[in-house]
Amino acid sequence: MTIVEKIKEKIAGPIVQHRKPEGVEAHWCLPTMVMSPETGDRDNRKLMELALAACREAALGVDFSDLAARPNCKRWLTVWPGEHYKLLAGLVKVLRPAVAMEIGTAEGLSALAMKKYMPQGGRVVTFDIVRWDQIADTILTPEDFEQHGHLSTATHATPGHVQPKLEQQLGDLGERDVFEKHRELMESVEFLFIDGPKDNNFEWKLLEYLKTARFRRPPIIVFDDTRLWSMLKFWRELPYPKLDLTSFGHSSGTGLVQWEQD
Repeated sequence: MTIVEKIKEKIAGPIVQHRKPEGVEAHWCLPTMVMSPETGDRDNRKLMELALAACREAALGVDFSDLAARPNCKRWLTVWPGEHYKLLAGLVKVLRPAVAMEIGTAEGLSALAMKKYMPQGGRVVTFDIVRWDQIADTILTPEDFEQHGHLSTATHATPGHVQPKLEQQLGDLGERDVFEKHRELMESVEFLFIDGPKDNNFEWKLLEYLKTARFRRPPIIVFDDTRLWSMLKFWRELPYPKLDLTSFGHSSGTGLVQWEQD
C-alpha cells in the first residue's frame, strides 16, 4: 500500500464520499477544495525566486538513476512534476543548508533525495516513530548512515570528499518533551520538510513549538500534502510568507514557507 493510499484509508473515507469525474483516469483520488486567493501584505518574492531556481535545478541538475536502481525503490521517485523528490533535491542544491530535517521517514526516498545533493559535510536528520529498518519497503541501507569523516568511495566523488551525513531520530515531535529533547538540533535546522500525519493536530502542535525556537538561520519549510482535506485549514491559516508549489511538486499539495521569527 502506498503512502497516499494509507492516507486515503485513514483520512479521506470518513470525511466525504467521492468519485472520480466520469471519463477521468487516475491511479488514485482524494477530496480537496478550491478556494479564493488569500489576501494579505506578506512579501513572498524571495520565495518566488527560490522556487524558480529550485525548479530549474530539478529539471536540469537532478539525477536519481542510482537511487532508482535500488531494490524496492518506488517508480514515483523519478516522477516530476507530480512527486516532490526532485523539487526537494533542487531546493537543497540552491539553499545548501548545513542541516536539513525531514519529519516522516517512511521508505526513505525523501531523505536520500536530499542527502544526495546536500553540500559537503552537510547533515540530514530524519524523524519518525518507527525505526527505518522496520519499514518493509525501505530502500535505506546501513551504509546510508555513515558518519562524518568517512571518505567517499563513490566514483563521482573527488578524493577526500566527506559525504553528507544521514541519521534517524525516533520520536513524535508533536509531543512537547520530544521537541525539548531535540531543541538544540531543531534550532540548527535550515531546511525542514514536514511530511507528518496530516491529521489537523500534529501540525498545529509543531507550529506552536517552532514558535519558541531561536533558529540560527530562519529555515525554509516545505509542507507535504497541503491539498488534503485535513490540511486545507492549516495551510490556509499559516501566518508566514508562503507559496503553493503543487504544480511543481506533489500532486496532493506542496507548500513552500519562509519562517519568520516572532
